[in-house]
Amino acid sequence: MAPVMKYGVDVGRKLIRLTTAGKDLNRMLKEVRLTEFSPNRCVCEMTVGEEQSNPHGTLHGAFATLLMDGVTTMAIIASGRPVPGLSVEMNMSYVQGAKTGEEIRIIGDCVKAGKSLAYANCEIRRISDDKLVATGRHIKHVEVANAPFAAPWLFTDSTDKESSV
Repeated sequence: MAPVMKYGVDVGRKLIRLTTAGKDLNRMLKEVRLTEFSPNRCVCEMTVGEEQSNPHGTLHGAFATLLMDGVTTMAIIASGRPVPGLSVEMNMSYVQGAKTGEEIRIIGDCVKAGKSLAYANCEIRRISDDKLVATGRHIKHVEVANAPFAAPWLFTDSTDKESSV
């Protein structure tokens, strides 16, 4: 039987731990709290800290783009493409600020994952009033590698009754 992708908050949290364990820029995503990891979707929340703020005391645009990159990549992984490659294109529109100390929600949705490219959208919203802070689009190269062998812990045999975590 073909392997089936595992989902659930525990699987997503393990993925975040592995992603942020290195010394690269992804380590800055350690502050995010994963709240949903389901087919084609990843949702995280975090409190905007001083280290993620600009001199005006609001979420820095560069950090917002890093959040989009991380959460949309997780959504692409949740599409069954656990071997994402490099970003091909990213764009972000900033609508309004989220002040230092405010809680934000980052929602990533994989719209399509093809043979070599995946397309994802992202929204960053303030939790207090659900106002849109930023919105973006991410196009990412995806590897053609046999995914179950590249990340076996993300998959289970389809005959296994515990196909999701």
